[in-house]
Amino acid sequence: MAKPNSSLKFLARLFDRTLSPVYVVNSDYVIAYANESCARWVGVELGSLVSATCVYTSQDLNEIQNRVQGLCPPPETLEQLDCVDATPRSFVALAIQDNDQKSWRSAMICPLIDADLNHLGVLVVCQPQELPNDPDDTQAFDPGRFDDAEKLHAALANIRTQADRIYCLESLVGTSPFAHRLRRQVTTSIETNADLLIVGPQGSGKEHLSRTIHSARNQNRGSELLPVHCSIADQELIQQNIKDIVGSRSAISRAGAAGEQDWLLLLDVDRLGEAAQNELLGFFQLPDFPLRTIATSSVSLIELAEQHQYSTDLAHHLSTFTVELVALSKRRSDIPVLAQALIERDNFRRDRQLSGFSNRVMQQFIEFDWPENIDQLNRTIQIAARTTSGTKIDESDLPDEFHQALRAMQIGTAVESEIVLDRYLREIEKELVVRALKQAKGNKTKAARLLGISRPKLLRRLQFFLADSFEAEPMESSDDDLDPSAFEELD
Repeated sequence: MAKPNSSLKFLARLFDRTLSPVYVVNSDYVIAYANESCARWVGVELGSLVSATCVYTSQDLNEIQNRVQGLCPPPETLEQLDCVDATPRSFVALAIQDNDQKSWRSAMICPLIDADLNHLGVLVVCQPQELPNDPDDTQAFDPGRFDDAEKLHAALANIRTQADRIYCLESLVGTSPFAHRLRRQVTTSIETNADLLIVGPQGSGKEHLSRTIHSARNQNRGSELLPVHCSIADQELIQQNIKDIVGSRSAISRAGAAGEQDWLLLLDVDRLGEAAQNELLGFFQLPDFPLRTIATSSVSLIELAEQHQYSTDLAHHLSTFTVELVALSKRRSDIPVLAQALIERDNFRRDRQLSGFSNRVMQQFIEFDWPENIDQLNRTIQIAARTTSGTKIDESDLPDEFHQALRAMQIGTAVESEIVLDRYLREIEKELVVRALKQAKGNKTKAARLLGISRPKLLRRLQFFLADSFEAEPMESSDDDLDPSAFEELD
């Protein structure tokens, strides 16, 4: 009988001879084994590949992780709660090679489970041939090979490996005509190095984009971006801020000696008063003023000037080149890939990595108007990520704030033409009663206590809602409809 050690050596020699990349990812997302074919495919030395951590993300990490993160199987395959039903499944593995070239291969994932049904990790065996693909079209793959989250994950990988990693920035992620136009504008703004105005609604990521563009423009040049918050600046404060910036950093001497140039970041420049606008324009008109500008605004300064609400000269000076962001509600087709980018962004920081969202959650995300735009979407996702016990965010993981806002939007849309106040308030009251009954698991005494009313009053409200539902026109049933059993005296 062969010794266990010799069997392992034989298995290792067998894997090393095959053309198929083979590797093992343990439950901590660490590559515990890889053969020579896998190392050659990824373009990483075998010693560095084994023990590397793979993260289910498309964010820019360190050099090794950038190359191996596409090897990470979907998190649900590494964190299966029911190992008895664990079965092999396929996914598409990605290697990021030199010059950010992508190489895709179909792979089979085999769960590794010990005698006590503990999930130890997965064995991944890739096909020896690379998959043909269009770098700009993730749909070139057979859609049947992906679930929704994996399609979005692959789309993000394509975006990440475009010419510049700046395209990983959340506000630039997407496949809509708006997203393509925005990326072209950003690329041009980086190449021209001109004064820049970024226009967009609240929460659309204007400041983040400003800092990213400045960083891309001034790599290894030592140039700094110096913020001024115009929403709280009057004439005197603008004057003092800019004088302090110029004086403390000796910007004039630096620009003359080294050719380096610092930039002002004028945040919410559209909120400057008239006197502060004139003060700022006076600085720009100085022949030796050393600072260039990147400004943010919620509206076009040129349009404000045409309406006589802003200095025409200052508006034209700040609007040398304009990048336009739009509300998230105007680019709904970008929401799925944008949400995927946000959930993957922090995977390397979490104890448990997440793969995406349920179909119901994604439908709600697309339906919602997001008045606070990307900031609100990000906040909702981060709260849900801390709540979920699975690898995908489900409807129950979303915060109450989101559910209430979505419900209010749906009711508002349904009665847009005519608001009947009594029915509107009745719907809200019914919603609260349903929630209280669910939280109390049907116990009406406890539900009444949660609502701050007496039990008889709750029963009267339930009888009223039941009678009201019989009078209304027939509707499709939903999970929020009151079950007649709620009226039974069970407690």
